[in-house]
Amino acid sequence: MSQKAKLVVLVLLIIAIAAFWAHRAKQQKQLDEEGVTIGGRDTGITKTYNRIISLAPSTTEMLFALGAGDKVIGVSEFCNYPEEAKAKPKMGGLMNPNYEVIVAAKPDVVIVFNEMLQPTDKFKSLNIETLVLEHSTVQNIFQSIQDIGECCGASEQAKKIFKELTSKMTAIQEKYGNEPHPKVLVIVGHDISQDSTKPPVNIKAAGDEFYNQMISYAGGQNVYAGTAPFPTINSESIISMNPEVIIDLVPADKNPIDTNVIIKQWKNLSQIEAVKKNRIYVFTEDYMTIPGPRVAMALEKLAVAIKPELTADANERPKGN
Repeated sequence: MSQKAKLVVLVLLIIAIAAFWAHRAKQQKQLDEEGVTIGGRDTGITKTYNRIISLAPSTTEMLFALGAGDKVIGVSEFCNYPEEAKAKPKMGGLMNPNYEVIVAAKPDVVIVFNEMLQPTDKFKSLNIETLVLEHSTVQNIFQSIQDIGECCGASEQAKKIFKELTSKMTAIQEKYGNEPHPKVLVIVGHDISQDSTKPPVNIKAAGDEFYNQMISYAGGQNVYAGTAPFPTINSESIISMNPEVIIDLVPADKNPIDTNVIIKQWKNLSQIEAVKKNRIYVFTEDYMTIPGPRVAMALEKLAVAIKPELTADANERPKGN
């Protein structure tokens, strides 16, 4: 890349960061003047919370990344990163919180997502404050880092994390985001079986805005063009879409996963380009499905899989199957 092109990219990054923080300042002014609804009561995000419960892996990661792990008194049963989070008391799941345990823990605030309408109303009735976040886009993730930073007294660290993430993701997009844009199908769930003679069933594709953005930033185009965020599709639909790259996200939680079986299942769809060109990738890393502080790592892994030819180090290229 020429020096002039590098300068243009740097200027655009600086403008983006400045615009973001100008928007944040405007929002904070509105908070100071109008307040926000937390736990059903109007209040600004002005005080520091010291007893925090996080009900999602992404927000738990954010809290620890911000250096506020000591303020976390409870997490969801799915929060396993970082290692220190495993030792925190479990408070149920995102959609099924253990209210009795949460009330007994006496939190200052519980962090939830905006789609948790029923749990949020329940916390309101229990007079427990909630910080309601949204994670449907990459920008939402940046916003959440700032919001959580304000709530736990780590605004400066939040700014640092934001700048690091935007810098890394801009560099990845600059490297991989240009033409051509291969047709990519990202899978976020399906029935895992040991039968390698049949294609995967109950396949759930990634069609929400977050994964659309991630695929685009990584230099591909989402082959699923529907409006449902996580549609269940069948083999016939996949054959019709004919993706050039299939990325199957199968986080290895507590049970070991035989990725070779999954690969063999996909190869039963021999009509599609991804199979013909050995462009099937199975990723078991948990951060690939957690929209949190490791989002840049996830983006880079997607980008290298979609355009491995642009990766100088051959050892970093994922092996297609």
